[in-house]
Amino acid sequence: MGSKPAKRLPASAPDHRDAIATLLLVAREDPALRRQLLALLHAPALQRTSILNTALHEMELRGEPAAARAAFTVLASDAGAALALRALTA
Repeated sequence: MGSKPAKRLPASAPDHRDAIATLLLVAREDPALRRQLLALLHAPALQRTSILNTALHEMELRGEPAAARAAFTVLASDAGAALALRALTA
């Protein structure tokens, strides 16, 4: 009684875990990308979101795959940014 079933993502919802994991692995190996991501992740939320929105729009215009863009969408949320920051500084 009183407990609700856990919400599940619809089957069509994309799973971005692989994309963000790949991005973070590459960033750990590429010092320039790592510096850029750390600067982005340390930015205030509003600034981070604005930068990411611009970058995502530019990526879409260049025709980059949705999977590549998906990794960056995760960084827009405070929780996603915090997790990525912990992964890059661990």
